[in-house]
Amino acid sequence: MSNFMMNIISWILLFLVVLTLYLIDKVNHLAKLYEAPQPELPPLPEPEPPSDILFAGLEGKKLWDAMNGKQVDGFDPTLIEALRPHYEPILREHITATFKDGLEESSGDESKVPSSMRKISTARGHIQSWLPPQHLGSIYRSAIEFAGSYANDPDPQVLLRLKQTVDSVVDMLYQRVGITNEVPFSDFLFETVPVHETSDPVLALTDESGASNVLGDGLLEDSDEREPTPEELAQGLADVQAYEDEQRQEFAAETVESVMLPEPALAEETAAEPLEEPELAQAPLEAKPA
Repeated sequence: MSNFMMNIISWILLFLVVLTLYLIDKVNHLAKLYEAPQPELPPLPEPEPPSDILFAGLEGKKLWDAMNGKQVDGFDPTLIEALRPHYEPILREHITATFKDGLEESSGDESKVPSSMRKISTARGHIQSWLPPQHLGSIYRSAIEFAGSYANDPDPQVLLRLKQTVDSVVDMLYQRVGITNEVPFSDFLFETVPVHETSDPVLALTDESGASNVLGDGLLEDSDEREPTPEELAQGLADVQAYEDEQRQEFAAETVESVMLPEPALAEETAAEPLEEPELAQAPLEAKPA
């Protein structure tokens, strides 16, 4: 075979190789354009915060038993005593969260018993806290009554009873774990009363015509009192000013009458008494010798 034929075959093979590579690249490019969309993957769950290393291995019912003075296997009593001050924020948060649950479920079943287990966040992570269900039930039911029947019909005696119930239960829990309760929980758990909308007419200022000036429909912040509008305030001040002017006029009229006219008894007595002549007019004249 001549050299000419060999060159032609070589160029043809080279052309076929280049064409093959081009076709492969073109097919890959078209495949990317018509590639099926990938299904969206669900978001990854947020990593759970680590457990509180200060109470490593001591949580739940075991933690409550240890704070109550019971011997827990694997834990030195001196370590339990050192952890007691750090347990107070966990106990306080568990009680407060249970009371808030009752406020949010004011229309719920009062016979419901809240769960004894609750995850409490701390500065070092989280910890599972356990409290006796009978104590949590008393706190939970007090919150339901406070946000329900008491908010609809406030009664000082009912509020006093609810506060005493919560404080007695909290003091009992603190005594069982050997921690002093410095501040009664009723001082901050019963700060505000939920405001329930009502269709009863609002107490209004009335004038002599019997027309009422209803106070504004807005509510003051953190209060169940209603905020009057500027027009209603101006009308109320005008009513008060008119009433004061009327009182001043009546008082001035009474004062003038008492000064101008004498009293009836004094006038009659003055008219009945005769005018007495002077003694000089009644004495006889005597002649004196010259």
